[in-house]
Amino acid sequence: MSGSLTIVGNTITAMQATVDMTTLQSDDSRRDDRLRTDGLQSAQFPTATFTLTKPIEVGSVPKEGRTIQAVAIGDLTLHGVTRSVEVSIQAQRNGDEIEAIGSVDIALTDHGIQAPTGFLVLSIANTGTIELHLLFQPA
Repeated sequence: MSGSLTIVGNTITAMQATVDMTTLQSDDSRRDDRLRTDGLQSAQFPTATFTLTKPIEVGSVPKEGRTIQAVAIGDLTLHGVTRSVEVSIQAQRNGDEIEAIGSVDIALTDHGIQAPTGFLVLSIANTGTIELHLLFQPA
């Protein structure tokens, strides 16, 4: 995973994160092999990205260790399809680092993802949750 964060004054003006989808692993290598060609099709769509499209006002610079709540509105590109999403985020400053934890629920069909079928797949829900844990450090 890679990304960047730009802060101007008390506003997060830009944020971008990219995930290498080919590195996803479950508890079953056969399932992982199927996700490369079916479902997520990570062999064809190897990255997912989130790009902030609306600045996040944080008011004042938070005290070190104090958690703030925010909503990051941006574009999520998954499986080659870009959709606007709102990601609920909790973030805190630890020295020069900013740690952010968040999640967003998505409908798989909104991103053109079809559930794989076969004897290894009993059922797959149309919704999923993307969870993130980001650590931003000064460049």
